[in-house]
Amino acid sequence: MIQLHQVSKVYDTNTPALVDISLKIDKGGFVFITGPSGAGKTTLLKLIFSAERPSKGEILVNGINIARIKPPLIPYFRRKIGVVFQDFMLIKRKTVYENVAFALDILGMKRKFVKRKVWQVLKWVGLLQKKDSLPPCLSGGEQQRVAIARAIINNPVLLLADEPTGNLDSALSIEIMKLFRAINARGTTVVIATHNKSMAEKFSENIIYLDRGHLKEFSHAQ
Repeated sequence: MIQLHQVSKVYDTNTPALVDISLKIDKGGFVFITGPSGAGKTTLLKLIFSAERPSKGEILVNGINIARIKPPLIPYFRRKIGVVFQDFMLIKRKTVYENVAFALDILGMKRKFVKRKVWQVLKWVGLLQKKDSLPPCLSGGEQQRVAIARAIINNPVLLLADEPTGNLDSALSIEIMKLFRAINARGTTVVIATHNKSMAEKFSENIIYLDRGHLKEFSHAQ
């Protein structure tokens, strides 16, 4: 599903964000990327999502070499990838229904199809009763579930999540992680970046550990 070969990323400050990263994530995997702040977790996700280009190396995602993908093709590549952010990234003026439907509306899907899909996914994440609410009226956990619903509305083969529980308390964080587990059980490859090492250990044995841009061997003693 995902292969990185000797990938490095250096920003304008000449400070390396990632250094010579080689790794493989299998299709259907449930994987955590962890490490301290500034370790390169977000940069790694951005490279996989083609929001950033590597300074060096090759990246294959679902058979596509995204290190060489032409800019006009990036939106089509992303249609099979869902992304969840720490700060939800919801449109505050739009209802829960409209936020989730937006991903299908921009593809020009028929209204009847959009309605059926949105109702299905909102029911699945337990928020159908909130479909007419605006994001500011929801709790943090509810907003994150809306963001997850929006990310999976297109049945992505890959779901990326960047610190998805960073703004949530412990109980809500576990609830959200269980939801990611359920998404993975349906066949979607899930990759989650988090600084919460104990949360990663609780939910998966597949853990990638980064430290100052370098890939390190993960151990419970870290």
